[in-house]
Amino acid sequence: MIMDLLLWYENGPVGVFERESLWGYPAILTSHAIGMATVLGVAFTLCMRVMGFAKGISIQAFDKLFVVGWIGFFINLVSGILLFSGSASTYFFQWAFQLKIGAILFGGVMLKVVMNSVRANNSELTQKFFAALCMTSWLVGVITGRLMAYITAS
Repeated sequence: MIMDLLLWYENGPVGVFERESLWGYPAILTSHAIGMATVLGVAFTLCMRVMGFAKGISIQAFDKLFVVGWIGFFINLVSGILLFSGSASTYFFQWAFQLKIGAILFGGVMLKVVMNSVRANNSELTQKFFAALCMTSWLVGVITGRLMAYITAS
């Protein structure tokens, strides 16, 4: 059942466009890179500030940047769904893809945890721990995303 759905999506117009068009894959991948840079820029800047860098910048000032981060996340979500269409039946079962999705979800949750920890005025050590965990999760998402191109489904 799931394989039928994956093959339907993969062999649909978006998957075919991505695989067979001269500009399909490069355009979608470029959008994904822009979205990723935006999301990670906001996440890493906040986490690095929590870790003690750029102490002259108020952490609360990052509240305004989250709108930009959400725009980047939306770009990444749409472009990621489009990229998935090119090889859905392979990616769905690939351990790197599964780890990537898990790391991204965890990174998003951890970003919220970091901000909540700052707002609750938790100990500096707790805030730094959450920030380091958040950055690690996003890095795992990026690294496993790149590994997807080089490994098999097993």
